[in-house]
Amino acid sequence: MKLEVARYADSPELVQFFKEFPVEGKLQILCDRKEDFYGPYKIQSEDFQTYVLKNPDDKKIHGVASFVFQTAQLDGIPKKIAYAKDLRVSHHRRAILNWSHHFLPVLEQIKKNHQVDYLFSTINLDDQNTLNAFIRPRPMKRPFPRYHLYRKFRMVSLHGQFPWAHRPLESIKVRPCSESLKDELLFYLIRRLKHRHFSLVFDEASFVAKIKRLVGMTLNDLLVATDSQNKVVGCLAPWSSKHIQDFYPLHYNLLGHNFRQFLKFAWILGMTRRLAKPVRFDQEKNISQFSRSDEPLSFHYLTFCMVDNEDIFESLLYAAYEKVGPKDFLLYAHNEADFRLKPPKSWIAAEMPYAIYSIVHPTDPIPDILNMHDPRNPDIEAAFI
Repeated sequence: MKLEVARYADSPELVQFFKEFPVEGKLQILCDRKEDFYGPYKIQSEDFQTYVLKNPDDKKIHGVASFVFQTAQLDGIPKKIAYAKDLRVSHHRRAILNWSHHFLPVLEQIKKNHQVDYLFSTINLDDQNTLNAFIRPRPMKRPFPRYHLYRKFRMVSLHGQFPWAHRPLESIKVRPCSESLKDELLFYLIRRLKHRHFSLVFDEASFVAKIKRLVGMTLNDLLVATDSQNKVVGCLAPWSSKHIQDFYPLHYNLLGHNFRQFLKFAWILGMTRRLAKPVRFDQEKNISQFSRSDEPLSFHYLTFCMVDNEDIFESLLYAAYEKVGPKDFLLYAHNEADFRLKPPKSWIAAEMPYAIYSIVHPTDPIPDILNMHDPRNPDIEAAFI
């Protein structure tokens, strides 16, 4: 097996290879990246790199791992961070053994060539196979990187409101952002994001660049909340990833199935928006069998989430829910310690547990950011997970 840097010409083969590995959990999901495998990386950064493990005999891909590099701010100082993403290795024993020998040297090369200060990976805590492969304790004699827990968070999906849900506060006005509001919104975001780790928005240039990278987003897509004194007190921006990838449900476990049936019943009453039905999946051939009636999950991410309190957040949610249309639900990342973004009790919500792990070389010291006495949360975008 030979490890090499992927090229853009490898994109079609990578797309097909990636379909062989559904995301496990309460909901088994197949990710279809359409024509561009690198699309999800481009919305995060212009700097990324993908490695592929190929068999020199048949030239087929047997493993892939990607790294996205970002410049973020920590305590007012720019830091270079890298996120390890989409590690997939075929079930071929030779591929697994080869990748285990290549993984640590790749991390060393990444940190050296790109001058990376911190290396992270996001893991779905419902995916037991991933947890067993990376997080379980290993003998110190074996040259594997160490995974240290940084923060836990939840992916929250909002599917509707109960009949007794509160109406938006009359004192809070929610409107699309305009050029006249841009400077005040930017000042608000920079001021608030100073209290978060690894903020990607720290000046006007980074703010504009983030909007441009999110395909199809414009300044007017940001919803801005202002109080009675016309002061910015919160914002968020619904954004759909349908331009770069689709997510097809393959299987719901018992809890997920019951929740989906509840949403179907409540949809008849006009309370909720439904989840897509499962797509047929051939377990033996490990391929999906699409039909014309199959539909991907229809949702919008909530990006740029920042609010002063829970009531403002609920007012923004109400505006976003109306904005995205009659079929889409909302999805965002919620840090466990961030009470402001906690899903309102009057909304019908579901949660999936995730965690960010710091990847450390076995000979390196534990990073200082893992200090659990620091209460600040990282800046997490659900669209980047």
